[in-house]
Amino acid sequence: MSVIDKLLTLPANAAREIVEAGAVIACPLLGTDRFVAFCKKRGLPLDRERLIRLERLGLFAPIFRVRTPKKDTPPFYIPIRKGNNWFAKKWAWDTTGLFPTYEVPDHTDRTQEGYYSTFQIDYLQFVLQAMTLHVQLDSYLDRSDKEDIDWHKNGESWMRYAEIGLRSLHTHEYRRSVALLCQFISNRYYPQTQSDQRTINISHGIYSDQWICIYGHDWNWYQEVRSWNPNIAERLFDLTPDKLRHAYEVWAVAQSHCDPIERWYQLTQFVAVGERAKLKGDALRAETLRAGAHMLRLLYKDLYGEELPHPNEVTGQVITHIPELEIRQDPRRHLEFVVNRFGLNPQPKLSLIVEGQSEEAAVQKIFEQYFGAHPGKYGIEIIVLGGVDVATGTKEDRFRAILRLVDYLHHHQTITFLILDNENYAKKLKQEAKKAKSIHSDRRYVTRPDYIKIWRESFEFDNFSCSEIVAAMSNLAMGHASFTISEVSTCKRSPNPGACLKKLYAQKTHYGLQKIKLSEILVEHMLSPNSRRKIGNRPIVKVLTRVANLAARNPLPTMYKIWEENQASRYLGKKR
Repeated sequence: MSVIDKLLTLPANAAREIVEAGAVIACPLLGTDRFVAFCKKRGLPLDRERLIRLERLGLFAPIFRVRTPKKDTPPFYIPIRKGNNWFAKKWAWDTTGLFPTYEVPDHTDRTQEGYYSTFQIDYLQFVLQAMTLHVQLDSYLDRSDKEDIDWHKNGESWMRYAEIGLRSLHTHEYRRSVALLCQFISNRYYPQTQSDQRTINISHGIYSDQWICIYGHDWNWYQEVRSWNPNIAERLFDLTPDKLRHAYEVWAVAQSHCDPIERWYQLTQFVAVGERAKLKGDALRAETLRAGAHMLRLLYKDLYGEELPHPNEVTGQVITHIPELEIRQDPRRHLEFVVNRFGLNPQPKLSLIVEGQSEEAAVQKIFEQYFGAHPGKYGIEIIVLGGVDVATGTKEDRFRAILRLVDYLHHHQTITFLILDNENYAKKLKQEAKKAKSIHSDRRYVTRPDYIKIWRESFEFDNFSCSEIVAAMSNLAMGHASFTISEVSTCKRSPNPGACLKKLYAQKTHYGLQKIKLSEILVEHMLSPNSRRKIGNRPIVKVLTRVANLAARNPLPTMYKIWEENQASRYLGKKR
């Protein structure tokens, strides 16, 4: 088949077919001034005078025109009401033909109006490009004084170029036809293009001026879907698989080439429609063209049962789809892999589970003052259990809950690290973790035993000396009580050091121990240059160094295949 045979041609009376089919509700036609404003936002150099001049030259025309009828005449309602068809009354006429057979008004004439489809901007840009001259004036300035500029010769050359373009565009049907096809099928497919891949925006077109009223209140898109017959469009535009595929591919290439953020399409397609509408210039024009391309793609699937490539994957050869095509059927998972690729996924790379708020405060302070950044910058989320008993569960279901949480987080590739005091069933939890099998992967256990850190006594006694704890408690008591190393050493030797320390403080001060404040004082001393003990030798710093390294070595996957490989690795749990 030759290239000519693949080109769409203009149907007869296309405008009347569009209007009488009511195909202007999901994507309304625009009057002249509104169309000019629409084009300017999309970076097309245009005003009302130039637009009508292009119409007079037979280069670009509206879908249809109307003129002012008799006084007290109701506006032209679309969808058309009985007895109100302005085409039949000769108050509206089709302007989609190649050569204007009507008198084109002056741009100052307000007794009639032209209505345009937003999808015509593809052809309009094509016309403007051919009819716009770009001159490098610096080339004339950079010459010797003896050289004269032959402006007459240059002008004749430019005019010959313009006349050749004029003759060529006079008979150009293809791009005009694609815009009309997009408008004809817009009620059915346009809402699907106004999507963030999870929801669609269905707008009921309301448009009115002194001539027409597009009334979409009674229109129901879901009813449109149920009653839609794609073969009507196929017959009207004389479509074949080759013609429709060619039209789609040309529009796909056009939107891709004009879009300055084309390489980010995988991400931008998930951005809210309202936010994408705030784009400007070429980027906003690409949004309109992409909507048309998507509609042609949807029509092709309905007619011929084949899904064409994504508009941004038409050119070139895609060797490996990232993420895989089958994964894209699930928009949530698709988005997850896309934001991983762009480094925008806020999902934690590591969840650090600590016993209480005092440990949380200590960890955050160490990260900010020793590691130099909030743990969130490392991709670390701190989870506070509120006590060892929460982690070890009830007598009947001692460890299942916390291990299922760890298994779930590992299934989502968030490494989980636990830091617990040596109380109640903490050591038993670590033993149980060694034999707990993942319910999400048959190739690994839930976790690695070294991802559970149990202090020998408690957070305070493992990381600070008795003298440091005495000084901190005395500081906290603000002179109302004093403590001795002997008293604190006794607490350290007790079966439950943390509880014993609280009891000692309460006995001396007659109010409860503020563990968060005590933790902050201890960490402040640990980070002080006056501390005798090297900070790098503190157990908590060694543990957090490992935690930070684990988070840094946990890049989130960009493909399902990579995710599967990670799930089977030793990084998340022991091999089975």
